[in-house]
Amino acid sequence: MSETGTVQVDHHQFLLSTTDADPTDVTAEGTLIWTGPGFVCVLTGIANGPATLILDSTAYTEVGFENWEAIEETVIEADSPLQVMGLDGDLAEHFDAIAAGRYRVRVHARGRDTHFDLGVTEPTETYLIQLTPTTDETAGIIRLHKTDDAHTVAETPPTTKQRPQIDAEHIYLFNKDKTYAKVDRFGPEAYAFFARREAFGGRQPTGLALLDLSVKGAASTIAYLDRELVDEVLALSGHGQQALIRWCARQAFERAGLTAIPNFRTALDALDNGATPPPDFANASLLGQRLDTDPQIKLTVVPGFEGVGDLIPQYSAIGVYMYAAIPAIEPWQTLTALHSALCTFGRDYPELIAHIRREFLAPL
Repeated sequence: MSETGTVQVDHHQFLLSTTDADPTDVTAEGTLIWTGPGFVCVLTGIANGPATLILDSTAYTEVGFENWEAIEETVIEADSPLQVMGLDGDLAEHFDAIAAGRYRVRVHARGRDTHFDLGVTEPTETYLIQLTPTTDETAGIIRLHKTDDAHTVAETPPTTKQRPQIDAEHIYLFNKDKTYAKVDRFGPEAYAFFARREAFGGRQPTGLALLDLSVKGAASTIAYLDRELVDEVLALSGHGQQALIRWCARQAFERAGLTAIPNFRTALDALDNGATPPPDFANASLLGQRLDTDPQIKLTVVPGFEGVGDLIPQYSAIGVYMYAAIPAIEPWQTLTALHSALCTFGRDYPELIAHIRREFLAPL
């Protein structure tokens, strides 16, 4: 039986899993799938948003490679039904549960390079998961085909360069005396903060931020820092928003110390002049690999502002750049890129906001 629908992606992943499997118990990693007891985790190009999924739970027919950019397979055993779900455990609609058993699982993907590391509101990637009952032993991952660049950083030969370790389990919040304190990212204080953030800086959203949920979600990450900034940015024309984010990319690269590295300033100039950037800047995967392996690039850690944990500003900066490279930026993308720019500045983000107002914004 073959079913087609959409699945919600979060943090570059969705799952085919039993409800009691632990998706952190990974026993084998590929560039398209990870696997462990009772689950297969599919690695996507997009960071979050919907993706198209075709689930064939009685697959015996081979599918050709020509229409797909990555294909990997594994064998898993499930002691309870397998279901399509997000990382949070929410089940995807339109997909029936698959009976417990042992299956050869073959996953196909295309489109992962087109919006790598970005959020989307409409599907830009397609996945086909085929399951065939088998008596074979559970195994690692076999790569059958790969022409895309997504997650190739996992195959980078070891280098002496180490990515700085950050505390991903905590965020910063203000104490009563307005000093920063770390709290558990998944604890009650953090959830109370996220609920307050939805209050939109004390003044409810208006205009596009009220009508479009994707805009509202992106705006909420900025409104609690500076409520007027949201309205001022959304009041810009599409051309004005694109100019703002390209300017922010330059500020972010400079702040992160990247403009002293060959090709980074060239890439910024290419944005402004409509020229082709250097090859390393073709997608976020290649650019991230450059950060991870280039010994000239110093990766640093800075403490985040309220609601944000520790940050590596060099990664935040390339997030701004990837949105700046979009030919026709959408308002939610503008706000998402702006948030990445603020993260690049860390606790000095008011400095960037003040500069933006001087260069781009007029009081409403």
